[in-house]
Amino acid sequence: DAPAGASPEKAGHRQTTCAFGVLKTASRLTVRVRKGFRDWYSGYFGAASLFTNRMFVAFIFWALFAYSSFVIPFIHLPEIVNLYNLSEQNDVFPLTSIIAIVHIFAKVILGVVADLPCISVWNVFLMANFTLVLSIFILPLMHTYAGLAVICALIGFSSGYFSLMPVVTEDLVGIEHLANAYGIIICANGISALLGPPFAGWIYDITEKYDFSFYICGLLYMVGILFLLVQPCIQMIEQSRKKYMDGAHV
Repeated sequence: DAPAGASPEKAGHRQTTCAFGVLKTASRLTVRVRKGFRDWYSGYFGAASLFTNRMFVAFIFWALFAYSSFVIPFIHLPEIVNLYNLSEQNDVFPLTSIIAIVHIFAKVILGVVADLPCISVWNVFLMANFTLVLSIFILPLMHTYAGLAVICALIGFSSGYFSLMPVVTEDLVGIEHLANAYGIIICANGISALLGPPFAGWIYDITEKYDFSFYICGLLYMVGILFLLVQPCIQMIEQSRKKYMDGAHV
């Protein structure tokens, strides 16, 4: 009888040990998850967060507005070509191909120019953005293949500033935060590219003209460029404040 009585005790002991083991494992996993969440939260929203950097936040707003305008020519150019009966010339050398080919070479050229010791990367970046938004405004005014080709080449060249984005991002947040910061910028660009075409299509449905899509998206791009100007303005204010403080100490 004794062995038969001991068997349920051993089974109960094993079950209790197993339950404690499961609880211990679950407790360890909970601690790891909470620690990981705290690290993630402090990294993105804590005191050392990238979002406490005003210039970086302004750069995010630029990214949210910019890319939606860049994709508009790819969406509406085929319709504009048909509208002005330019299909025959466009079939020989598509306008979208002009943008893509020039864009490839522009990345290299703008990268080389921005790398010159006497040239500011931010100035090259800003000038390219201004050229791109101006090209977007002018494109609907062109009714010939040659005019559209010139504007498409300008769009392709000025959009080469994408090669400068990692450098500009590093200037804002430093090399140690570059990976996270650049990921956030790319995410903002992706959201912008996702929303841009439906928005342009909605404008066309309302106005029944392609011109207004370019004009309104160009205006939104201008808003994004205004956010870019926050960076040099903040730098000027900080330099003025530093000079004032140095003069006061003297």
